[in-house]
This record gives sequence, C-alpha cells and structure tokens, in this order.
Amino acid sequence: MAKTGLGVTVGSHSLRAVAVVKKGAQWAVTRAFSQRLEESLRDEAGRLLASKGFRGQAATLGLAGRDVIIRYNQVPPVPDWRLRNLMKFEVMEVSGQSGGEVSADYRKLNLPDPDGTRGEDTVLVCLARNAYLKPLLASLEGAGLKVTGGCPRSVALFSAFAVNATYREDETCLLVHVGAAGLDMALQRGGELLFARNATPGGLAFTQAVASAFSTPEGKAETLKLSKGDVTPRAQARYADPTAEKVANAMVATAGQVAQLIQSTLMIGRAQTKLPDLKVDRVLLAGGGASLKGLDAYLKQAMGVPVERFNPFEACDLSGLPDDEKAALEAAPHEFASALGLAQMLSEPAAFRLEVIPDEVRRKRDFATKGVFAIAAAVVAAAGLGVLWSARKSAAAEVARQGAVYRSEEERKANKPHKDFVELVKAEQEAREKHRRLAQLALPGVLLSDTLALLDDAMKDHPEVYLGESSLVVEDVLPSAPLLFPKIGKNGGFQERAFTRHERYAVVKVVGFVSESPAPDKVFNEFVAACRAKAPERRLVVQIKKTYQARERRFELDVMPGHVFRRKDDKEAAGFMLRDAKLDVPADGGEPTGVRGTTAAGVTVVIPKDQIDPQDWNAFAGSAGDAGGK
Repeated sequence: MAKTGLGVTVGSHSLRAVAVVKKGAQWAVTRAFSQRLEESLRDEAGRLLASKGFRGQAATLGLAGRDVIIRYNQVPPVPDWRLRNLMKFEVMEVSGQSGGEVSADYRKLNLPDPDGTRGEDTVLVCLARNAYLKPLLASLEGAGLKVTGGCPRSVALFSAFAVNATYREDETCLLVHVGAAGLDMALQRGGELLFARNATPGGLAFTQAVASAFSTPEGKAETLKLSKGDVTPRAQARYADPTAEKVANAMVATAGQVAQLIQSTLMIGRAQTKLPDLKVDRVLLAGGGASLKGLDAYLKQAMGVPVERFNPFEACDLSGLPDDEKAALEAAPHEFASALGLAQMLSEPAAFRLEVIPDEVRRKRDFATKGVFAIAAAVVAAAGLGVLWSARKSAAAEVARQGAVYRSEEERKANKPHKDFVELVKAEQEAREKHRRLAQLALPGVLLSDTLALLDDAMKDHPEVYLGESSLVVEDVLPSAPLLFPKIGKNGGFQERAFTRHERYAVVKVVGFVSESPAPDKVFNEFVAACRAKAPERRLVVQIKKTYQARERRFELDVMPGHVFRRKDDKEAAGFMLRDAKLDVPADGGEPTGVRGTTAAGVTVVIPKDQIDPQDWNAFAGSAGDAGGK
C-alpha cells in the first residue's frame, strides 16, 4: 500500500500545501499549491484548499508565530508513564502563565554525549495556544481534510532535511525558515535534531523598513521589496537604478538584525544542548523570505560559512505534478520545504514527529484508534479463550454423561461394591469442578470483550461521547465451601469436608468524556441509557460511579458481569438484571426462596422465586448449587 501525506502551512501572508506519495524507495510529489493569504483570511484556508481538490487526505499542519512556544525540559531517565505526568504539569504551568488554554506534544531529543556525563534526557515540548490552533483545525477539517495534528515549522523543516537531504554524519547544519512574521530555526547534526526555535523579526520587517524609508503604505513597500530589493553586501552588489539602491539601503539594517538573531540562536542552542564547541558547517534557507535577493550572500559574509537556499525536492519525482504547479515549485523549491517535511512526517522514521492537538481531540482519537485495537485485541483474546470455552463445553458434556450414568444405575448401585460407587461420585464432582474453574478463568476476557463491544455500539449513536481509558480489574479470592465426600468403609454414607474454591471477580472501569455541546448532561444520560438498554443481551450491568462532571466534562462507569432473570408471568417484559447474584437461603438452612443481588443503580434486592421464570430459576439454582451456593 502506498504511503501518502499532505503538508499544509498557513502563514501570516501565504498558504502552501504539498501532497506526496511514496512509491518504493522514492517520494513522488503529486501537488504543490501556493497562494498569497493575508492573516485576516486564515479561516478561509480550508475553503481555498478544497476548491483546489484537496479533500479526504490526512494532513499535518505547520505551526508558527507568537502563539507557538518551544520549550526544553531536563529530566532524569524515567518510565514513559512518569514522563507523561511531568509533561502534563508543564502544559498546566504554561496555560496558567499564558492566560489561555494550550495544546501540546513532546518528544525526547537524541543529543550527543561524547563524555558520557549527560545523565539526563532533554525533552522538546511544543505548545500552541488554542485560540490560534482551533480555528485553523476547524477551517481545514471543515473542508474535508483529516488533520492529524500540528507541528512547529522549524521541526517540519528539519524533517524535510532528514528525509531528503544528503549530509555527513559529522556535519552541523542550521536550517532557517524565513517567514513573513518570523524565523523558524533548527540545528541538526548527523540527521538528529539538536535544537529548534522560533523568533522575530521575519520578512515583514524588510517591508516595514522600506515603507518607513519611502513613507509609503506597506502594500506598495512590499511591491518595491519584491521587485527591487537586494541585500547583497555592498562590495558585491550591482543596482539597476537609484531606487533599487535606496531600497537596499533601507533593508540592510534589517538583514543585520536577522544575522544577529541567527547568531544568538546558535549561542542559545549551544547552552541548551550543553555542546559549547558546537560549530555550524553550513546554513540552508527556506520559506518565502529566503527568496529576497542577496540574503544568502549577506548571511554568508556575516557568518563565515556557506549559505544557500534549500532544495529538498532534488531526489523527489515531480513528473506527476500539474504543469503550473511544477513550474512554481521548480522556480522556488525552498518556499515549499516545510510543507514537504509535514507531508512526509507520518510515514518516514527519519522525521521528527510531533502532533499538537487539543486534549479533547486527542482523547477521542486515541479511543478511535487504540480503542479499536483494544476491541480487536479483546476479540483475539476471546478467540484464545475459545480454547477454554471448548474445554468448558467438554467438561459440561462430561458432567451430563456422568450424571446419566449415575441416574441409570440407581437401582444397581445398591448392589454394586461400595468402592465403585465412591469412584463414580468422585468422577462426577471432578467433572463439575473442572467445568466451574474453566468458566472462572474465562470470565475477565469475555467481560472485557463484551464491554468494549457494548461501548462501541452505544457511541455510534452518541458521537459527542468518547472514552479516555478503560481498565480491567480482576480479583481472585479463595472462599471455603463444603462438599460431600463418600465415606470409606462398609457402612457407606457421606460426610462434609471444607473445600477451598478459586473464585474470580472482574469489573471494567471506564473513564469517559463528553465533547462541548449545548446539553452535555443530556448527552451523558442518553448514552448511559443506551448502554443499559443494550447491556442485558450481553449479560452486563452498567453502574454509574461518577456522574457527568461539568467542569472536566468527565464521567466514570463500572461494567460488571450480570445475570438476567425473565419474569414468570410476562416473559416479554423487562426482566431482572443483577450482578453478584446468589441464592437467598433462609437462616435455618432451608430451601432457597429467591435470588439476592445488586441492581445497576447499586441497590441490593431480593427477587422472590415465584416471580422468576421456572426455567431461569432451575438453571441458576443448579449452577449456584455446583458453586457451593455462591
């Protein structure tokens, strides 16, 4: 199956999208779309892409600007579960500081440790303010795209380099995306990301410098920048006319600021990575701002290392592109570099994968993926447990056979030697115990499989509900129960002996959430009602542990094995559904008078024998008798 991907960058002044498909070992670019898009029209990004035929594809969104925060945490080597908790605290802290909710994702960096003294892990954390992220996601998803998440543009640029570029293991390369609003930078060495940062100014600062020098609106200044702008060092520059020279003079100070920003980023990167001797071997420029004439030459002189525009498409197949898109890509491949890295991110191991999405979307998606796998795993487990059930059926058949032998020889048993009768009773008891124990072993797996199927079925009619987690809790107890054993000797008879039984109890604990909606309480109640309506057919009891919590949009359920008893006089009416059902035996030890158990509401009740269908009563009384009255 071919691997496909779509990368989308929605900048403050442009919209770009690159679609790819991997054929064998080579990536083929199938679309390369670019259009100018003012920041005020960001919400139109999805509609514009849809109008160009981008629908139904899995897309990764590039993130940039002041609403995107990249932080680094130094942590000791810890298990993944503990790292997740540490990162949750990090996100909560940033949310409190920024005055608004944020979405986040993180990943460990594989930093060099030449002395073997690092002793801790460095975790890159990317956070995006939801006020910036959610409208972009809504715009793209509303146009039919399946957005997997957001990724910082600097990290996307690194992924484009790691997947497509040719580099030396000992080479340190600085990647710089020059956008309108800022710079996105990434340091790499040997195909590993060392450091990433986003900062200002960007290409818009050049425009503003021209506008100030010419006392003209930014629109006209942008035209002057694109048509006459040139920041080539003076000793190398050749200006077409005095206006071009004046434009260059206006922009040179901004070019110096960009160079200083890059140098300061290198200093911060050395400190962050604890590699004080780290030196850059070359610089690659990307983004629309990198098209500014002379910027590569200016930075080369300022930094003393080779600087060039980055073309990650040299190894890609462009033959499938529409002619106009191919021409635009070949004219300025560096402008599409970050979008290419985003498109390849999901499928390439060399890419640095981050998926920044709101928590509620992540929880819903995790259930839709992991939940499906959990259901599949439960089905597999149930298939494996089929062996146990098969053995259980075999044991049940043995019980019936032994019982038939026992009953058919009632008249003869009085005349047979006592020893034969003892062996017959022992064999029947062993068969019954084998049958009971196999059923006990199978209980948790069957419960989990049935519970997941029940929840999945109920959520189909309630898409606002999604699950955060589900856990199977199993408790094994060893109660003592009396069994009848034949007495050894000529006088015969029976005696009671204490017998330790293995009993297994299981419950599936479910934590769920309700998406933002006009009436979440109503959605929750309807969802629970749907679960309970479908539970009896699977012999399950659904109990509410915590009702819907409005602040957290959270609820808790317990799902346990149950027993259904039809009504004696009206089998079509709703029967009795109980968990922990047991025979209700009088204190004097007489015949059972009913069934005692707990309802879905958590209330202990006794259902009299005369209200239960005789067939259900006989089946339950027989099995309860086999289990020692349990």
